[in-house]
Amino acid sequence: MKILVCDDSVINRQIIGGYLQQMGHKAIYADNGQQAVELFTKNEPDLVLIDVEMPGMDGYEATRAIRQSCYDFSQWTPIIFVSSFIDDESIVKGIEAGADDYLTKPVSAAVLRAKIHAMRRLAAMRENLIDFGKQLREVNEKLLNSNQLLSELSLKDPLTRLGNRRAFEETLTRDCRSAIRDNEPLCLLMIDVDIFKSFNDTYGHQAGDYCLQQVAQVLKQGLHRASDFASRYGGEEFAILLADTPFAGGMHVADRLRMGVEALQIQNKRAPLGVVTISIGVACSKIDGEFASEALVAAADAALYEAKEHGRNCVMGAKTLVDDSISKDFLKSKKHQRRQPNAGLGG
Repeated sequence: MKILVCDDSVINRQIIGGYLQQMGHKAIYADNGQQAVELFTKNEPDLVLIDVEMPGMDGYEATRAIRQSCYDFSQWTPIIFVSSFIDDESIVKGIEAGADDYLTKPVSAAVLRAKIHAMRRLAAMRENLIDFGKQLREVNEKLLNSNQLLSELSLKDPLTRLGNRRAFEETLTRDCRSAIRDNEPLCLLMIDVDIFKSFNDTYGHQAGDYCLQQVAQVLKQGLHRASDFASRYGGEEFAILLADTPFAGGMHVADRLRMGVEALQIQNKRAPLGVVTISIGVACSKIDGEFASEALVAAADAALYEAKEHGRNCVMGAKTLVDDSISKDFLKSKKHQRRQPNAGLGG
């Protein structure tokens, strides 16, 4: 062990140093409290043996200064007072100053050996606790990372790696609240891969999965803001939320995405152009008012249906901006039913 010995008596330092040398320990010497504090910081000893009564900074002050320099449990170093004062008050004062034990002068080699052994045992226990704490932190970090990964996976579509239906609904709710609070427009794009059922029947489901993955990549790469959100709504349908985007901006993004998918040139001999295309319905909320998320979805869905009626591979916008009155009419009628994937005009 590396042991700091602080005593203003040369004879006491020599006696204690001789004992420590016989025990195989390395001694570092200080003859006053201030020097002990400086040597402690510089050498980081394993144990401190310090006299109580010294000129200038006494043992109590030096011990308090040493303890103040240790910021956490991992920096704890055992301190033993070495003093001729053996009254209860002196012992209590030393322990309260930060000492861990008390050794009386003249120092006995046998007692000193036993005290050092006890301090080494305490230090070993501390190291074990520190190691155990590190292991607990590592386990906790792994659990947190695993939970975060599970949470992310629960919101991801495994095929396209876009957000799934649950992620869309959570983001829709959040974006609607933000749009109403900040008086900003919110655009929703409902997207359908044209004639996809026929594509699957002709080329097989593996080709269908690959097609959806390629379309998803175009949608993802076509969004340039962190706030833009793309998801797989279900089957061959996708949904995109564009926060703080007016209707004209939503139409522009939609047409860019439509052209991007057409540019993939994925063969589909059942399609009018002979390649895979998409149809898109765009709806946008009014600013300075409230609206229901269900009404926004219904408006975008109706625009998508109209796009497919107009021959597919096109973008159609909702006829009016969604506001509170439209939301109330929608919620009151209870006649609207969400068109299921692959329904309606057969993809």
